[in-house]
Amino acid sequence: MCSHHIVRADHPVLDRDVELFLHELRAERRSFGPSARPAPKPFPSLLTALAGRGGFRLAAVECGRIVGLARVDGAGELFLAVAADRRGAGIGTALARAAVERAIDLNYRRLTIRTTRRGRAIRRLGHNLGCLVVERAFGRTDLILELPATERIA
Repeated sequence: MCSHHIVRADHPVLDRDVELFLHELRAERRSFGPSARPAPKPFPSLLTALAGRGGFRLAAVECGRIVGLARVDGAGELFLAVAADRRGAGIGTALARAAVERAIDLNYRRLTIRTTRRGRAIRRLGHNLGCLVVERAFGRTDLILELPATERIA
């Protein structure tokens, strides 16, 4: 078994691999009710956001396969998804921590993760990162992480 490593995913050489990952997520079956998995298929809006180009993207790669993708847009919103067969293995946490480090390096002031009250895995991740939880209307939740300012030496 290969271990995962985090790479920057915005280079054109990874475009095909990113598309294959997003296709895998789109093809995943969604289940509801008592048989639903604790880490369900990502919503189409998340997949659209991950495919975007503003901000930056990071990928978790195992054995040459992208198994997780994170994107931070220009406004500091963090989007994250992990392949179904790799959920629960710490890949999302590793991606989120790498995204926080990169955001600090790029002088972002805050990261926000939007989810729902049912998004147990992402809420756990937000808790582990130290995010402030803001409950919104209609079951929506914002997880907000204030980032430290970095001083640049000229």
